[in-house]
Amino acid sequence: MTTTVQDQARTAELRERDTYLGAGLLECDIVMKGGITSGVLYPLAVCELATRYRMRSVGGTSAGAIAAAAAAAAEVGRRSDRAGSGFDGLARLPEWLGTDEHLLGLFRPPRATRREHALLMQMVRPGATVVGKIAALLGSGLFSRRWWLPALGALPGLILLVALAVGAKGSPLTWVALVVAVLLAVLGLALGALAAVLVSGGRALTENHYGIVAGSRSVDGEDSLSDWLADRLDELAGIGHTDAGLLTFGDLRGAGVNLEMMTTNVTEGRPYRLPGDLGGRFYFDEEQFRLFFPDRVVDHLIAHAPGERTPTGLVPLPPADLLPVVVATRMSLSFPVLLSAVPLYTVDRSRLTCRPETYERSWFSDGGIASNFPISFFDSLLPSRPTFGINLRPFHECHPISDDERRNVWMPRTNGGGILEWWAHWPEDKGLRSLGMFLWSIVRTMQNWVDNTQTRVPGYRDRIVHISHTDAEGGMNLAMPPDVLDRLTERGRCAGERLWTYYTTPPGEPLPVEALDALDRAEAAPRAVSWENHRWVRLRSSLALVSDAVDSMSDALQERYAADLDAELGAAPGYRFTNLDQRELAQSLASGLRRLADDCDAIEARGPNVPLRVGAPSPAPSLRIAPGVRQQD
Repeated sequence: MTTTVQDQARTAELRERDTYLGAGLLECDIVMKGGITSGVLYPLAVCELATRYRMRSVGGTSAGAIAAAAAAAAEVGRRSDRAGSGFDGLARLPEWLGTDEHLLGLFRPPRATRREHALLMQMVRPGATVVGKIAALLGSGLFSRRWWLPALGALPGLILLVALAVGAKGSPLTWVALVVAVLLAVLGLALGALAAVLVSGGRALTENHYGIVAGSRSVDGEDSLSDWLADRLDELAGIGHTDAGLLTFGDLRGAGVNLEMMTTNVTEGRPYRLPGDLGGRFYFDEEQFRLFFPDRVVDHLIAHAPGERTPTGLVPLPPADLLPVVVATRMSLSFPVLLSAVPLYTVDRSRLTCRPETYERSWFSDGGIASNFPISFFDSLLPSRPTFGINLRPFHECHPISDDERRNVWMPRTNGGGILEWWAHWPEDKGLRSLGMFLWSIVRTMQNWVDNTQTRVPGYRDRIVHISHTDAEGGMNLAMPPDVLDRLTERGRCAGERLWTYYTTPPGEPLPVEALDALDRAEAAPRAVSWENHRWVRLRSSLALVSDAVDSMSDALQERYAADLDAELGAAPGYRFTNLDQRELAQSLASGLRRLADDCDAIEARGPNVPLRVGAPSPAPSLRIAPGVRQQD
């Protein structure tokens, strides 16, 4: 990695409190993609942005949810005088994670799944060979409770080997048969070991809520992920461990910070936007929750329960403002198999017609299952501030990894940038490898098609910075060496630097960072991407959408819907107007839409290039009704 003296000085500067206390800060929102250990990219990216912006809304999924929670907590603690608080405290986290295998230590398993944990660590260890992985599999199977399965698998080959060894010797066919017998024994041993691992592991993971790491109460008594995360969020927000408080969504809201994250309710088969979608209808089991969260978090949930326990002892979840941030964060970060799913309890009302009311488990897993990069978070037709997105993706074959970390980060510079599709390539031979990669591409399409489509839309793609990483960086690589963590950390810093320099520098002006300005000047086309350009793109796109929507609604209002609005209040089949004034308001709106549509039609008739859709940014977005959380007055 090539780092200049200026880059090193900048990293040191981000660890100083005064860096974030300047006057005249702008405002921004930010959304971060999930990626397990790839989250080490985010702290310095966020800190770079915090030198120019105050963060109003922060969101993410999975590891991006951890980063979002940390960013929101640091915003609360920006002016705290407590050690470890604010963005300077956040800037020091990567250094801690990169020493003494602290990152790996956060994923400590309970006793029930430590064998599965050890096997997984061997499988994802950087530099692990195929032989090493097979040896780890054999060892795990032979030392499991079902050790007899690998022994049984090897038995046919061993019997044949013994029979040949005591039989006639000297024939070449005998030696061939001996080799075949050995291979049969080894293959049977391996298959038996795999069966033992799957059967034993399946039971252990099911008992541990479908995961290896629950989050708290580790096997050696030291902190696991949720314990560490709860302490760090409090520390970043300036809340001491001896204080009576615990960082909640209400604390964030009181400080002017909105935090949202995505989780997936696999029981209902849909994503949940936390904390709002929980909606006060879920309960938790106290004993189970103490596996996922430290005691002080569970005690807080019990103390702020909005009602009585159920007859079976289930506790109602507190309302959103009293919900600890760590609870929603852990619900978003439930990467399948590695991290246990979080069970909540509620009533399946579709079954009330055939059975008594019963509280059943509703399983919440990783937010990335449904949406790994919810870039549409905090969006509006005409934004008053930018919503930045930080995306993670593999290196492109035409743009391999560079020693200069700024070249490992990409962001559109022109209005046409980012419009190209991101292809998944695999060798189309006739082997199982090709079939496996084809099936994996189908899984990734099911998971990411919404996000991938959204990131190409004008007014979205120009505010996303893309950070590339290799297979040995981030992801499931829990034991990355310090030099790799240092590279990822610096790469994240460069991403945050790219965002604020583009969005605080009007087009045509030199960028304030000399090294980035040199890269920018080397490009063929002049830079257009900026806050000024973003506002215009959104205005141009939104007006075209509204024009089409007005035209469509006006046509419908000329017909049956106009009669519906003029009918008596009681004539509506449902959702009736609450009073005559409300009906008059609806009629006035409909009348205004018809007049507006008539005016637009008259202007559009002047020529084929007059309609606002002509020449609007492409690909054209759509204006449609989608599920959402209605804001209350």
